[in-house]
Amino acid sequence: MEIKCSLTDYIKVLDNVIPEDVLENLIKICRESQNFKEACIFKDEQKEIQVVDTENRRTSTWSMRNIGVESFTEVHWTNFLHYVFTRGIKQYLNHIKTESNFRVNDIQILKYDIGGFYKFHVDSGPFVSRTYSCIFLLNDDYEGGELVFKFPGEENLYKINTKKNRIIIWPSNFLYPHSVLPVIKGTRYSVVSWAL
Repeated sequence: MEIKCSLTDYIKVLDNVIPEDVLENLIKICRESQNFKEACIFKDEQKEIQVVDTENRRTSTWSMRNIGVESFTEVHWTNFLHYVFTRGIKQYLNHIKTESNFRVNDIQILKYDIGGFYKFHVDSGPFVSRTYSCIFLLNDDYEGGELVFKFPGEENLYKINTKKNRIIIWPSNFLYPHSVLPVIKGTRYSVVSWAL
């Protein structure tokens, strides 16, 4: 029995994941936040090492926390986004007909201004073992900034259309190198998370 499947079968797109008024509130919080810092491409918390490489990644990040922060607003949004990603991964697992225990780990809001990008990379490696990757696109009032995949052995790129209130979930492994193309107009806001 021959089973035919493609790597794209394991990329799941979920639309309209939260109510529109809640989304607008989250975007407003992002636009007003002073918590964004230059994003690193590697962080080893045990050794307290952070590597910023603007040749490979040019974006700002706001690492969301629900413990050890004074802002109840941040605690609320962190817990809410944790719920959104947990629900999305459960839908993803149902889609690929797999059962798995997982834990949502690390939630970051990303801000890509004009010229912001992230070159091809994978989300799991020797220092961080991730199973599933998630991107929640908050807005779509910008140009460029598309999420694209380049699969091993294939020439063509697989581009995900930009649409606000959309979550994209895929395996974090070496088969899914992905990139964020440069933003050419406006500001792209997204939330990323991973599951272990």
